[in-house]
Amino acid sequence: MATVTATADDGMNYHRMLNLSVVLAEAHAEARELEDEELRACGEEEIRAYYESGGRDVPVGVRERRCEQAGGGREVNDGRASALGDAKERAMLNKHEDAAADYRRHVFKTGIPFRKHGLFPMRDALLMELSRDNSLRAFQKATPGLGRGVFVTCESWAVGDDAAKRGLDLRYFYRERARTGSSEYPELVGVARVGDTGAIGIQTYNLAHGGCIETILDEATAELVKCWRAPCCVTIEMNVKIKKPLPLHHTVKIQVQIKEVQSHGLRIWTTARLTDPSAPLGEDVLATCEAQLCDSGMLNRMREE
Repeated sequence: MATVTATADDGMNYHRMLNLSVVLAEAHAEARELEDEELRACGEEEIRAYYESGGRDVPVGVRERRCEQAGGGREVNDGRASALGDAKERAMLNKHEDAAADYRRHVFKTGIPFRKHGLFPMRDALLMELSRDNSLRAFQKATPGLGRGVFVTCESWAVGDDAAKRGLDLRYFYRERARTGSSEYPELVGVARVGDTGAIGIQTYNLAHGGCIETILDEATAELVKCWRAPCCVTIEMNVKIKKPLPLHHTVKIQVQIKEVQSHGLRIWTTARLTDPSAPLGEDVLATCEAQLCDSGMLNRMREE
């Protein structure tokens, strides 16, 4: 009932703004009359100021809609990008050889914070199994902070509550020694669920967008390398093969391993698999990838020598 009332109130308010616009447009013919979508972006005071100024005092919402580009534009403030200072300077503070140990200390202590918009139901079988495995350490992505060995747990496009709100809930765990492949290196194991807004088409498809699948693999491969060796690593090459669709609201498993290390650790190759362990005929492979990462911290040390 409250929703219906709010909708009715919105409609009444719009018609009031429309009537006001019609009256003021007749009185101020020099001003271009506000259109339907423009009116919905304005308040009463803004409409009056617009017409009484002869169309010179244009409300922000109108300017955005009259922008001569497809889809309009927004008046945005890009200043927030520098809130933590220059990213390159912060990365330089964490280029030391044992920076990965500092990274592990931070992310293992923090773990995975509660996600208000999380997509996993309580007692999800696979997530519970990983959470109870004593050989695994749950963690969430962090980025360099304002000091040597300092990291900040963050929200991002791929992980955290913000990502879950947008339709992707990815949670991963670090294991010191891989159980398959070479036990010389660690491995990352994780789970993911994609919600409605991660679909190929919202309310028209029940399958995850391919970009969502690639994001899961990209994030997971990078986080294994960050934890193991290079918290300031960068992905420089990635090859993804999507073999089967990923249904929405379905828990899938991610496994990442170190495949090869070259140039004393400057270049690191990883492999990853996205699987459906609940498939009727056994674990179904949905996607695979190989990714090459570069230890930018090591590269910075080399440049200083």
